[in-house]
Amino acid sequence: MDLTRRAVVVAVLFCSASAARADSITVNQIAQEIKQDSTIALRQNVASFWANNLLEAQASVSYASAQSLDLSINAVLKAIGIEQSIAGLSFCNLTNCIIANAQSTVAIDPNAGVSITPDTINFGEVPVNTPEPATLGCLALGLIALALKAKA
Repeated sequence: MDLTRRAVVVAVLFCSASAARADSITVNQIAQEIKQDSTIALRQNVASFWANNLLEAQASVSYASAQSLDLSINAVLKAIGIEQSIAGLSFCNLTNCIIANAQSTVAIDPNAGVSITPDTINFGEVPVNTPEPATLGCLALGLIALALKAKA
């Protein structure tokens, strides 16, 4: 019984820790930061809408942190810049900034190894398993044997 109680307490602590991180900054603070740093005018409380989306996204991931939230806010601001430069928008509202709307639903993982430059997208170092030469030899011999058996 004691072990079960400990498991319940640990589960509650994990759940409350993510909620506490998400509640430590308010929607109004995030919306104000987006409004201040936006390159174009924001209408129809779109900054608050995006702020709500960002906090919901943070609450739904295990890597939620102040750094993740900051990266997510910056990603929304970059999406606004894309809307301005590509679509030529002079303002964003709830319906015309599609890229920023979508970006506001994503929590950025600060540990992800992705970098983007004008020429490339680098997804970081990923270990790749390559078969040993002996394994490739056995595979080749097996395929040759199957081919010979099929001819016979």
